[in-house]
Amino acid sequence: MIKACGDRGYGFRAFPLISEAGLFGALVVLYSEPHSLTGRQWILIEGLTELTAISLNKTYQHRKLQKAFDDLRLSQDALIRTEKFRALGQMSAGIAHDLKNLLNPLLLYTDLIRDAAGNRDEVLEISQRVDRILTRGLETVERLRDFSRQSPEETEAVPTDLNSIVHEAIEISKPRLGQIELILQLGSPPMALIRPADCVTAIVNLLFNAVDAVGGKGTINVLTGGSDEGAWVEVADNGPGIPPEIKSRILEPFFTTKGNSGTGLGVSIVYAFIQRHGGRLEIESEPGHGARFKMWFPAIREQRTGEQSQSSRHPG
Repeated sequence: MIKACGDRGYGFRAFPLISEAGLFGALVVLYSEPHSLTGRQWILIEGLTELTAISLNKTYQHRKLQKAFDDLRLSQDALIRTEKFRALGQMSAGIAHDLKNLLNPLLLYTDLIRDAAGNRDEVLEISQRVDRILTRGLETVERLRDFSRQSPEETEAVPTDLNSIVHEAIEISKPRLGQIELILQLGSPPMALIRPADCVTAIVNLLFNAVDAVGGKGTINVLTGGSDEGAWVEVADNGPGIPPEIKSRILEPFFTTKGNSGTGLGVSIVYAFIQRHGGRLEIESEPGHGARFKMWFPAIREQRTGEQSQSSRHPG
């Protein structure tokens, strides 16, 4: 440091930047001649040092408060979302019984349709399709109260092939697709330990949201795949995208941009399902460039003899 004063370097004096027991550095004054600064000048330097330390301390405290505020806001948002899910769970438990009473008789009618159809293959195929849809509907009703649960019941989560689930969800969604072009790009995802009925419901919800986004005319892509992270299924559309001002709210139960025609539960159901199964939901969207919803699930891995093994285009 003395060399910084040149060949005539003589010495230096350090002033620690201390405020409220916090050390933020030091102010070093270099001088080339002894007694080159007067007493008043040293007092001024000491005062500037003290003010600098106070300023640094205030900046540090402000950053701490800002971080605490940001953390509190995130915690508050998470708490509000949790309370909404809990309220939804309590409410859905009350209506599940009534919905089940409405759906159960329809299964009996499909039996009557098959009996009346005789050998008419087309009617039999339609009745069987309706029967499968109603069966999934009943399973979904049973899952309504899962909004108040934190994890799936192990007895109901089974090794599931996402590709077969995608085909089932598309079959249910066909009446809503209309003239929309549906593009399937199915990979080879590993088996995932999930409840099939919940997964079908989640994909159907994403498909319906995509249908609403493209307004009946457009393209929807459904993709599956896997990696070391697990198995995934993605629904993407070429609609207008999600405005930035509402993107942070689309996971909130009952939040909707569809007015009276929407319940605000579609994405919430998807999010709750993924949370219960230890997965994650990735959302990508830019105004004018559509939206992509990607569901990730942990893959099933089995240990065998010390080695780890992991057990087209369609019009709408």
